[in-house]
Amino acid sequence: MYSTTTGLRNLTNEFGISQPLFDDYKAIKFVPSPGCSNDTSFVMRMDWAALKAVPQVLPLGMPGSILLTKDGWAIDEAEVPNIEWKRYQQRLAASGTDIDNTQPTGAALPVSDYFTNPFYDYYPVVGVSYEQVLAFCKWRSRVISKMINRGKPGAPDSLATEHIVVESRLPTEAEWEQAALVKRGLPYGSKCTELPVVIDPKAAAYLKQRSGSTVVVSQIFADIKAYNQGRPVRSTINYDQSEPYFLRLATPAYVYGGATNDYHLYNLLGNVAEMIQERGIAKGGSYRDPITACTVTSRSQYTGPAPTVGFRCIIRATQPNRK
Repeated sequence: MYSTTTGLRNLTNEFGISQPLFDDYKAIKFVPSPGCSNDTSFVMRMDWAALKAVPQVLPLGMPGSILLTKDGWAIDEAEVPNIEWKRYQQRLAASGTDIDNTQPTGAALPVSDYFTNPFYDYYPVVGVSYEQVLAFCKWRSRVISKMINRGKPGAPDSLATEHIVVESRLPTEAEWEQAALVKRGLPYGSKCTELPVVIDPKAAAYLKQRSGSTVVVSQIFADIKAYNQGRPVRSTINYDQSEPYFLRLATPAYVYGGATNDYHLYNLLGNVAEMIQERGIAKGGSYRDPITACTVTSRSQYTGPAPTVGFRCIIRATQPNRK
């Protein structure tokens, strides 16, 4: 119904027709373990209404973001997915803007239809450049600012006391590491990096497409049931790990999949390495990397669009005219 990066209503009724998709979060379920889900983060103890110096922009805070600091900085709970990049393109096209320079680089996609196939809509957008991402962040700032100032006293006067300015940008390395709980001094921000897992046999067809397997669905169904009987334990980080064939990845995975860290952030480590403000540096490692490249402090480098590099944004709302 609404965009998770802007809060704007969809321009098209994307979910009006039935699509043969399977919800990833139902396919792979991590089993909570004692001591692994304790919330020690600031974010869950302080709600937006309590921040007197920061305007409460939307009922639940900024679109798609989780509060990170006392001065109102928030960070996207998940990597920006393909569907949100498509909605970005739709908005630009509706305003008469040429979207040719917003297209992901085809040669930098993990599979040829990764951006166009609805199957991957909620998988992280990759194959985009640093410059394209900066343009997205600036656009996001503008459209949210315009939306939330509508109807306020003095609108659309940017000098009005009630005027809100929204800033969306890539995080700095220090901000990204803060979100990854670097201060704990643990390589992965948490002691709980592995949990028992249960795979839904009904997801056999979904996992066949997700993995690119040539095995027939009925056999995958049987193999999943056998796998579950062994009470498997799996890493909560999506890295290049030893997997049964039906869990192997031809692409990055669902952005809201797996366990979150204590800030309730998805896939901060693994899945795709994430761009930061420091150009050419990505954080967190990817689905093609070893676990040692997916630590809180590890870095990787990129020189252009890549199938393993995506991003999430930092976002904040302020009222600069209020004394």
